[in-house]
Parts: sequence; C-alpha cells; structure tokens
Amino acid sequence: MKKLFGIPKKVALISLLATICVTIILLYVLSLSGVDSKIVHMLGKVTIAISLPFLVLNPLLGFIYSFFIKGKIKILYILLHFACVCTISVFAFITFMFRYFVPFAP
Repeated sequence: MKKLFGIPKKVALISLLATICVTIILLYVLSLSGVDSKIVHMLGKVTIAISLPFLVLNPLLGFIYSFFIKGKIKILYILLHFACVCTISVFAFITFMFRYFVPFAP
C-alpha cells in the first residue's frame, strides 16, 4: 500500500480511471429506470448509494495527489480532476434543485 500511495502519478491516474468507470456504470444503471423489476430497482438504489459518495471523494483524492506529480503532465492531471469534480458537483446541484425546489420536477 505504501508503494502505491508513494507514486502520485499512479494514484492520480487510477483515481481518474475509477471516476470515469463508476460514472459510466452509474449512467447505465440510471438508464434502466424504465424496467419494471423490483430486483433491478433494488440494485439501482444500491449502486447509487455506493457510487455517489465514491464519486465525491475519489476525484478529490486524485486532485490532491495531482499537485505532487512532477513534470509537465501535472497540469493535465489537475485540469482533468478539476473537470471531474466540477461536473459531478453540477449534476448533484441540478439533481438537488429539481428534486426539492422545482415544482414541475419528476
């Protein structure tokens, strides 16, 4: 474990790839909302409950580790992690606003 966290470039790359993979899985699960099965809905709720905290914490960890990378690729990692954090924050804000404050929301 110490060897993995000692290499910031590897941690930032794994964090970025994991964020992208979990986001794709979450979008696929959300596209299954039209299925009329209790098992699918239960798996969707579990997936959402697990993936949302992961999608909040994982890009932040990668963003912090991006500052410790040496070389020119540091800027690219910082920008990619910042884009992930901003995208997830905007989607969470929009979801919260439509869920609780907009009367015509689903």
